[in-house]
Amino acid sequence: MSLTIQQIITDAKRLASRLKERDILADTLLNETHAINKKIDAMKQFQEEVEHLNEIANQKPHSQLIANIQKENRHLREIQQENRELRAALEDYQTTLEHIMTKYRQHTSEQIYKSKINFKAFQDKKYSEIIQTQAEKIQEMAAVMDKAALLDESREASEQEIVSMLKTENQGLREMLEISHKYGNLKTADKTVQTEGTS
Repeated sequence: MSLTIQQIITDAKRLASRLKERDILADTLLNETHAINKKIDAMKQFQEEVEHLNEIANQKPHSQLIANIQKENRHLREIQQENRELRAALEDYQTTLEHIMTKYRQHTSEQIYKSKINFKAFQDKKYSEIIQTQAEKIQEMAAVMDKAALLDESREASEQEIVSMLKTENQGLREMLEISHKYGNLKTADKTVQTEGTS
């Protein structure tokens, strides 16, 4: 029976280690989310500055620049929505893991306590029955743990897919920002040409 209890303890340590790894992954994803939010804020500030400059210049912005800014706004809203979904998924993931670990600890503690009482109360003939019962219960717990591991892997794949999509959209936003800068430079060049033509 000591080997069976040792196996339970080893499984619990492994599950705790996996939970710690998941917590580190969640922290990394949250940090990336904060970084993306900072980039979004910087892009919003850029848009406000462009609008302010257009008001000062007292002229309408180039139609292509307006289209790009509107497109960029749509992408910003989509990224913000994905960030909210990612944050909700992470919270749900952590809650599920905490619930599984709590149930596992309760079940393990009950089984160890019952095992101690049964070993004191029953004779040698009962030992084999108790060990067999405990082995079956441990197999059930192992099946639950395997199911939880599969759930973890599928959630992790989903989270990685969301992070990959966020990175792709972030790259697209960077390209649009470069286009915005390019059109801003073209507008300045047009003003210079107009000024020289007037002179």
